[in-house]
Amino acid sequence: MMLARFAFRSQLRASVSFRQSASSCSPYSSSSAASAEAERTIREGPRNDWSRDEIKAVYDSPVLDLLFHGAQVHRHVHNFREVQQCTQIWLTRSRPAKNRLNPHPHAEICKSIDRDSLAVKRADPRAKEAGSTRFCMGAAWRDTIGRKTNFNQILDYIKEIRGMGMEVCCTLGMIEKQQALELKKAGLTAYNHNLDTSREYYPNVITTRSYDDRLETLEHVREAGINVCSGGIIGLGEAEEDRVGLLHTLATLPSHPESVPINALLAVKGTPLEDQKPVEIWEMIRMIGTARIVMPKAMVRLSAGRVRFTMPEQALCFLAGANSIFTGEKLLTTPNNDFDADQLMFKTLGLIPKPPSFSEDDSESENCEKVASASH
Repeated sequence: MMLARFAFRSQLRASVSFRQSASSCSPYSSSSAASAEAERTIREGPRNDWSRDEIKAVYDSPVLDLLFHGAQVHRHVHNFREVQQCTQIWLTRSRPAKNRLNPHPHAEICKSIDRDSLAVKRADPRAKEAGSTRFCMGAAWRDTIGRKTNFNQILDYIKEIRGMGMEVCCTLGMIEKQQALELKKAGLTAYNHNLDTSREYYPNVITTRSYDDRLETLEHVREAGINVCSGGIIGLGEAEEDRVGLLHTLATLPSHPESVPINALLAVKGTPLEDQKPVEIWEMIRMIGTARIVMPKAMVRLSAGRVRFTMPEQALCFLAGANSIFTGEKLLTTPNNDFDADQLMFKTLGLIPKPPSFSEDDSESENCEKVASASH
């Protein structure tokens, strides 16, 4: 009897050991790079020493793992129901030539601010009423050299919009260190300057400025104390390795960008990229989930191209870690979801608008200005 019991226990131990061994070797094991790195991020916080292989392993994890573990990190760092709403307006009519992303590659560059776009004065109150807390202004310039009058006009816009209690973001092309300081003094919250894609693929789509030019602008912005907004576009014909390369560059900057827009190309007829295959939702989820795990504190923006995705598909993006969107009917020359559709989505998904947030320096500056104006 005792021998029988001993034999049974030995057999049971061997069975358990076999199952554990098989589980650790199984391709269906629950362990993945997304799981391991999400756990490390939650335990240790953000890091800037990611290797490209580490990020590739996270990106290549099973998509449901990326969804689940991206959501874990997101809920650990952010209020998972809050979504930042941003409204964008362009101050010039066209983008520079020699840019494969340009919908009108032969159009003349509008060197000065379009007089019609002074609707910014009417647009910002409407944006705030619709729930936006960040107002973004863009000018289709390679850089700001020789544009002092226009630049000063933008500084005035920044002051006016900040006076309404909204965050302000600008994208004006390359800027110098002194211009970054002036933007900061005017009250600029964030500066957008996307890297677009990996360093290796970049020359295939952009020739108006180099990759290092873009990185230098981001450095000027950071040194001036302005939040960095920088991400990229997928669907340009790049390989998945290029998407990993973009995320690796962003995640290894000295400080992670405060905002990381993930754009999906909307192919425009008549452009060199008109025949590109539409980006699938799973590609967006991979980018968003990976960005959330490797840059946990960033606002990950579900940006251009969102109009192609259904509400359930957008819900998966929010679950994976997206917590910012552009609202309004147009982004530059491409369509976008309108305010009513977004309000319905917020109600259906139980999302709430993220309130504006300002740095301590900004708050102190505003208080000083209020005291100074009250004393006169």
